[in-house]
Amino acid sequence: MPKISKQAQHLKKAREIEAQKLVAKRNDIRRKIDKILNDMDEPKLENTLELLTKLNNNNSEIISLDKEDRQRMDLISSIQQLSDKEILAADHFIMTMRYPKGPNEGKLISPYLQNKAHEYVSQSLYKHQASVTTLQETNNKMAIKIRQLQRQNGHLIRRTQSLGAYAGHLQNQKSKHISEIRSLEVSQLHIATQISQIAHASAFGIMVDESTRGEIKNLVICYQAWNEQKQAPVVITTNLLNISKCNSETVSNSVIESIKKEGLNIMKCTLWTTDNTAYMSSNKNGAIALFNKKTGANSFRIGCGLHIMQIVFNHFEQEAFGILNNAGFSRKPHPYNLLYLAWNLHNGYNSSDKDKPLNINAEITRSLYDKLMGFHYNQYQLPLRSRWGYELRTAKQYLDRYESHVCFARWFISQLNNYNKTPKAYLKDWLQLPPGRRAHEMPEKIYEWKGFLGDLKDNFEMFFADELLEAIDTLSSDEFEKLFDGLENGINKTYEYFEKWMNSWLHLPLVICRLGGDLAQSFANSFRYVILKKTWIKPPTELEMKFARELENDIDCGNNDSYGLQEILLNNKEFNDEFEEFCVADNPLLYNFPYLYNFVKTHIYFIIIHQQQVEGLFNKLDLKTHANMTLSLKQSKLQLASSKIEKENLTEGLEKIRAQRKEQKNIPLQDIQPPQFGAEIASNFFNNLLNM
Repeated sequence: MPKISKQAQHLKKAREIEAQKLVAKRNDIRRKIDKILNDMDEPKLENTLELLTKLNNNNSEIISLDKEDRQRMDLISSIQQLSDKEILAADHFIMTMRYPKGPNEGKLISPYLQNKAHEYVSQSLYKHQASVTTLQETNNKMAIKIRQLQRQNGHLIRRTQSLGAYAGHLQNQKSKHISEIRSLEVSQLHIATQISQIAHASAFGIMVDESTRGEIKNLVICYQAWNEQKQAPVVITTNLLNISKCNSETVSNSVIESIKKEGLNIMKCTLWTTDNTAYMSSNKNGAIALFNKKTGANSFRIGCGLHIMQIVFNHFEQEAFGILNNAGFSRKPHPYNLLYLAWNLHNGYNSSDKDKPLNINAEITRSLYDKLMGFHYNQYQLPLRSRWGYELRTAKQYLDRYESHVCFARWFISQLNNYNKTPKAYLKDWLQLPPGRRAHEMPEKIYEWKGFLGDLKDNFEMFFADELLEAIDTLSSDEFEKLFDGLENGINKTYEYFEKWMNSWLHLPLVICRLGGDLAQSFANSFRYVILKKTWIKPPTELEMKFARELENDIDCGNNDSYGLQEILLNNKEFNDEFEEFCVADNPLLYNFPYLYNFVKTHIYFIIIHQQQVEGLFNKLDLKTHANMTLSLKQSKLQLASSKIEKENLTEGLEKIRAQRKEQKNIPLQDIQPPQFGAEIASNFFNNLLNM
């Protein structure tokens, strides 16, 4: 047998020592396991046996554990590695982190809420160094709290004022009637007078809207301007057109033809007030863009404020609460259904008690409120989703009356429960009751609203703190998580669409409207520094620096449209000198500076920031006309119904118009041109329709 080398001997000895250590370690583990098993009671021994059986898996076959068993083993392993102090903390954590009440009472709090608690501890447990950022965050939180207190104070004030409102409703109001004059001659003379005033204005605007009645598409064109004679802004309805298609091409052509027909200077048309449909708002192929291309004008668009708020509100509802499948009432949890229910319970019964539960109508409901708590309220707005602002108005009414509704509902439900003949359907419904011209103010309002929405977006958990705490107690963890995420997404979507449609008021040319507001002098100094490129007259204030930065950003982005102000200042020395005086005046009242005041009147004060007035014209069209009327007669009735006819001497003008009509009737029959018709005429008309 060959002699073993020393190296092999050392290796063999090392292996033997290692084997002895493993055996000793194994025996030590077994002794510890035996000691633990001896201390266990019967149930723990059975659980241990079950786990060991699964681990062994029939003589060391492939181990297959359930997900829950694997997590349980990992949890046991993690607990075994804890120190003695951590064992006490872990035991206290498991016993206390459970739902105190509600449907999940006694169960461990969901991982979602645990993550929120961990996030709160991470952000608030450790002391942060004071900085500008942390102070700003604290300031924002305090501002939100102040707003909440202001809303509560406002609610108390409104309840006090409701007594005055009730007294006001008892007073007889004189009815306002439109003039009964309904003749083509009067409308022509009246519109001609109004158009002559607009022709003398230095600038005018267009309001245009379309509405379909049956198979007819009606297009209404209105003009807005500053009336020098009345020293007031005016709006007149000039045209009612039937159009075959409602697109940017048709609308732009119709407006151009209307301006030419009225004899107005098309270059004075500085703005359009429209809704926010694509064929109106597109920067490339929209009606305003085509109008500018065809005429060489530089008109800009003002989106209807009510339409924008309707878009923002709809997107918030869809993101936060989901899309409703129909426009009627349903029992799906949704703000619209809550508002409709509030309207239905208080005003849906109208003045009749026929077929109504307990013979209760709206007047009786109002009297019950009065007798119970002395609370008087006016009629709820029916929350029609198709009408701009209706649902928002109903929501404001509901929030103002929320506490009164809760108090009344508790009392009324107790009365119904004690009344043996209460209709079941009625009781079920109760038991399930859930909790025009301001362009000069718009830039600052948009800045304020945008800041409020920004604070709400960043701190919405604090803003809805009371509601979220209530939701935690009443909703399951999944429902709460869905509500929380829905609110967050809805607020983010609200901010996105508000910024998309309203940001234009913070940039040129609409930001020029600040000259008509309370901050006119500060903006004028910033305009003088950035646009006119002159040095500061005196050290600028923080507000003037902010305005200057905004103007510089517009210039850097290629937006240098100053609404004609820069050109006027450069070409009119008297205006420029007056503008310089205004920038340094101690008492900068606009009416003391005639050139600047005239610019503000003729370019800013006449602007209408929403087109609800035009929307209302279609209601008047339905009331004042019928299908068998000619288009010219419909237009005349709409023109007269849309503005007030002053008492003026129309006799001379009417005589001229009637004389012209009489001459037309006396034309010899042979001189009258017969209407053209035939296949060629029809083909040309049809091809024009296809090419529109």
